[in-house]
Amino acid sequence: MELQPLHARNLAAAQHLAAELFPWEQEHQFALLAALQPVEHTGFLAARRLKGVRFWTGHDSGGGIRGIASLYDYRAQPDETWLAWFGLVPEARGKRAGSRMLDWVITRAQQEGKQTLRLWTTDEPEYAPAIQLYLRRGFLAEEHPALPGETWRTMVFSLGIDGRQPVAWSRVLDRDELCGRQPVPAASLAA
Repeated sequence: MELQPLHARNLAAAQHLAAELFPWEQEHQFALLAALQPVEHTGFLAARRLKGVRFWTGHDSGGGIRGIASLYDYRAQPDETWLAWFGLVPEARGKRAGSRMLDWVITRAQQEGKQTLRLWTTDEPEYAPAIQLYLRRGFLAEEHPALPGETWRTMVFSLGIDGRQPVAWSRVLDRDELCGRQPVPAASLAA
C-alpha cells in the first residue's frame, strides 16, 4: 500500500471511506475539507484549537483507496501530533498493511520534528487488533474519562518518537480536548 497526501481528486473517495470506517462520527468530513482548504475552514480549526490537520490515503496497486490516516496538530502542544481517522477497508486488514501504514505515520511525525505521537481509541472488541498493534509499537496506554452516554473505556496511547519517554496524557497541561472528542457547538463548525 502506498500512502499519498490527500488530494482534491481523492476527496470524495476519502470521505466515503471515512464514513464507512467511522459511521458514528461526522468530524472526519470537516477535517478532510480542512486538510485541503485550511483557510476556508478556519472555524473548524479554531473550534478545536488546531494548528493544522493533514490526511493521507493508502492506495492499492490499482490506485483504489484502501486506507486513510491523519495527523492533528494542537496549538497548545506544538511538540506533539495526534493520529486520527486511521483505518483500512476490511479486506486489507490482517495483511500487515496497518503495520506498514502506522510505521509510515510514525516516521512522518519524526521527520516533522515531533516528540510525541498520540491517539485515542476505545476498548471495544473490534479495536483489539489495533490496540495490539499500538502496544507492539511501544505506545503507552492510559484510560480517559468517558463522555456522557458512553459505556466503553476510552484509551489514550502515547509514543515518544524522539527517543524519550512521553509525558502521560493525563499530565499534559491545557488539554481540554481529546482529539475531537469534546463536543463542539455546531455553530463553530460553520464559521
